[in-house]
Amino acid sequence: MVLRGGGNSVSVSCAAVNHVLGSEHEGFNASDASSQGEAVSRVFLAVSLLLSGLLIVACSDVTDDNAAPGNNGMTLLVNADIVTMNPQNPVADAMAFRGDRIVAVGAEAQVRDALIGYQRFFDLEGRTIVPGFIESHDHLFMSSGTTLLADISPFTTPTLEAALKKLSAVEPDDDGWVVAFGADQTLYGEGRGPTSDVLDPLFPETPVVVFHLSGHAAFMNSEAMRRVGLDKSTPNPQGGFYEKDSDGKLTGYLSGQPAFLHLRPYPSVTPESAVAASLDRAAKGITTSSEFAIMNAFILDGLRRATEAPGFATRVVGGYFSTASDYEEMVPRLGNYETDLLKIRFIKTWTDGSAQGGTAYLRDGYYDPTMGKGGAQGSQEYFNDLVLDIYQRGYWPAIHANGDGATDVALNALEYAQGEVGPDVSAQIRPQIIHAQVTRKEQLERMAELKALPTFFTTHVYYWGDLHYERTVGPQLAQRLSAMNDAFSAGLAASMHNDPPVTPADPLSNMWIAVNRRSSSGRVLGADQAITPLQALQAYTTNAAYQFGMEDEAGSLEVGKLADFAVLDRNPLKVDPDEIRNVRVLNTVLGGRLTYSAGVLYDRVDPLGAQVGKR
Repeated sequence: MVLRGGGNSVSVSCAAVNHVLGSEHEGFNASDASSQGEAVSRVFLAVSLLLSGLLIVACSDVTDDNAAPGNNGMTLLVNADIVTMNPQNPVADAMAFRGDRIVAVGAEAQVRDALIGYQRFFDLEGRTIVPGFIESHDHLFMSSGTTLLADISPFTTPTLEAALKKLSAVEPDDDGWVVAFGADQTLYGEGRGPTSDVLDPLFPETPVVVFHLSGHAAFMNSEAMRRVGLDKSTPNPQGGFYEKDSDGKLTGYLSGQPAFLHLRPYPSVTPESAVAASLDRAAKGITTSSEFAIMNAFILDGLRRATEAPGFATRVVGGYFSTASDYEEMVPRLGNYETDLLKIRFIKTWTDGSAQGGTAYLRDGYYDPTMGKGGAQGSQEYFNDLVLDIYQRGYWPAIHANGDGATDVALNALEYAQGEVGPDVSAQIRPQIIHAQVTRKEQLERMAELKALPTFFTTHVYYWGDLHYERTVGPQLAQRLSAMNDAFSAGLAASMHNDPPVTPADPLSNMWIAVNRRSSSGRVLGADQAITPLQALQAYTTNAAYQFGMEDEAGSLEVGKLADFAVLDRNPLKVDPDEIRNVRVLNTVLGGRLTYSAGVLYDRVDPLGAQVGKR
């Protein structure tokens, strides 16, 4: 095979390339080569049309005279600032991959020496490569449904007045309801939400439901409450409440998922909307996302079909709801729904609700009692039995716990289950504590003892930090929001997340928050809990990969691992810490496939190409 580009010809030894790739590729045959060569040609045609600041294309007129299999798809990246996240080889300036696997990474001369030839060459001109980001708590599939609704979140409509104006223009759906998403009384400028007293004058006869930004509450007008049979005599469900005014009248605020999901569920999601959501993640450098709101078989099948769609742009790790009505039937069959991009490893449960929604379980209660009462969403015995059942089924518990009281319940349940199943079974399971917004130092040390892994909802420091300081937990506990420094000190492989749609999927912004610890008003919260830029990157790469059981496949750039990476315009470990959120994602690559590109296309000949293979 001869690669021709810009006047250079490079001889290729297929046998030698297969030798470099290792025994797992020895079964690659000529018929495979032909089909893969056609696929590679299509991929790189798309690259030449879409590629941007990554990448400077050389060898643009590649021919495949002999269809030799060994070199098809080999790509060489040089002149890069590569942060490998591999402690044994932390930095590099060149990397090669073939198909979906990394073949070589290190100094350019060494990488070139390891290759007999390559099909594509890219000069990154000093840009940075990092492992693809892993969003350790996401709702990729379910949150894509919110894109089908009117968005009245404080991010798009900062005031309630603006939100109501936008809502008044929304057309009713096929059932005659006006449905919107994103309200948050704690973030609107007026400090209040769309309760029935402001919705009723706008919609006296049309039912209205507005889902809360947190996903843990909803607002309804009087007509909506009438249609679903909700009145002042309706008892509060466990784990939620129906807010009433001083006269005992319902306000239309339904707090906690048990209070509204059975009355008006979220709209149906389509595989097409999920593909769009995956592309949004790719634009932020995410190569592995997650879906921890798999509520039933319908959603599970939709997620399966979405991840099998040609344009789906991320891997997905899933968690099935422990409260699913088909739980007993579906859990033994979860593996049947897995795809190349979808793995169902977790069972999801909740020990409390939302901090800003008034349903978090704080050991000492809310700083401002009018925020809510909180409390656990079940007894300790209930969670003990549930977590034991998850262990016995061989799945990993993903336990939602915002408040320190909820974390106590979660850790007690883990200790009970581990004691029942014994150390051999426990060693195979990695429980996850989701959100861990308010924890005590001894709780993090206990997590280390129980091998429980926290994924912190760090964006709360920025978006709701002032609310937590003033009302939910008070000035003292607000310093312990997402106590990541203590977690690292305890030896925990801590990660962090954005929890879309609660806050936008943006790993670099989240890393900035974890490093700088500033609220939206500029108030510094818990300076002693700030982590370093390297630790923040670990949280989104190696640590998240470990939490998902992917450490042998992803999280770092090493030979044999997946070619999942992002190209950035600057190195987040070298810029001023205050600039981390301004670092731009230029390209994202998933298993060797370009999933996002932005910028300008350049053409350049590989100046050293003629030397490859001439040893």
